[in-house]
Amino acid sequence: MSKIKITTLTPIHIGNGVTLQYGADFVTGGIASDDGRISVVGIIDPKKVLSLIGEENISHWVAAIDRKSSTDVIVKQFAPKASIEDYTARVIVNYSAIRKNDTLKELIHDGMGKPYIPGSSIKGAIRTAVLASLASKVNGVAGKIERQDKNNRSKVGAKSVEGELFGADPTTDVFRFLHVGDAIFGDNYELAAQMVSINERPSKGFWDTDKQQLIETICPDDETEFQMKLLPEYYDFAQRNWSQNEKRSLGKMPDEMKTMAALFSLINEHTRGLIASEIKYWQDKELHDDSNQIAVYIQNMQKMLDTANSCRAGKECVLRVGYGSGWRFITGAWTEELGNFESVVVPAARRDNYKYQKFDFPKSRRVDEDCELLGFVKLTVL
Repeated sequence: MSKIKITTLTPIHIGNGVTLQYGADFVTGGIASDDGRISVVGIIDPKKVLSLIGEENISHWVAAIDRKSSTDVIVKQFAPKASIEDYTARVIVNYSAIRKNDTLKELIHDGMGKPYIPGSSIKGAIRTAVLASLASKVNGVAGKIERQDKNNRSKVGAKSVEGELFGADPTTDVFRFLHVGDAIFGDNYELAAQMVSINERPSKGFWDTDKQQLIETICPDDETEFQMKLLPEYYDFAQRNWSQNEKRSLGKMPDEMKTMAALFSLINEHTRGLIASEIKYWQDKELHDDSNQIAVYIQNMQKMLDTANSCRAGKECVLRVGYGSGWRFITGAWTEELGNFESVVVPAARRDNYKYQKFDFPKSRRVDEDCELLGFVKLTVL
């Protein structure tokens, strides 16, 4: 089992599926710190609220929420000296201007209340990197991504390609032999980020604030350790003892997954390639951007590329995980090289594609209101 250090290069958001409402589920306020008073978002703790206002006054709280009044207002009525930390489960550092109709996508936490990046998220991003790096080795790959649903509509998926590369089902899949633990943080602060978009639009410009979304994130420059292990010896044992009566054979272990050094080298090369192509794409758009945000986006991407370029071969790599990664990083963008990308992949991936055919796909990127990227981490073998 290898011990891996993970460093957040940018804010990270892995959601728990819960969306909180301003006023009812979270409030804003300030707390004292070594650097003076800082603005925070507080996640409401109902038990703490009731302990302050008294359970006999719960009807007043419910009525206040129904009137769209904020929980902190009702708390102040019954406990005027209460601080935001007295009636919240946790506070999150906030530099955003929060509006009354904002919602907050909550970050995933473990049973002890600590934020973490699930091992499944890390493993999924690694799988994407391996798939994207090896997909071109599959014969006739372009024809294997398309299928028809029961309504004879074209659908696109990588199941067939993954089956050839890794194994046809969970029992035969070689990723059974990669174990990745959770990366649990919690010694640093969490950060609220207001997400906006860089979006290619016909007349409104690239900087798009129409669909803002507040999210809770692990802050940049945080670090922790987790466990990761490749099990080639278990794979060899399974291969030697695989029943001849099985209808499906064990997937073939790629050379790039036989050692941690080989795997880290593949991941880093994959990330470098995606970032470099991302920079090149937006450099062609920069001259047409009056907001200057594309220039900032390119600069921030260049910082990630510089970090990836400076990684020690086989010991370090840069990976992108979670919310805000975008279609190219989520999928690995390997289908962009296929001859049927424009005719098959794009129409299947983009809703109402007929409206946007004059634009490239994907035409938008998620960033925070300061044009900060999301999702980049650095992994180091210890």
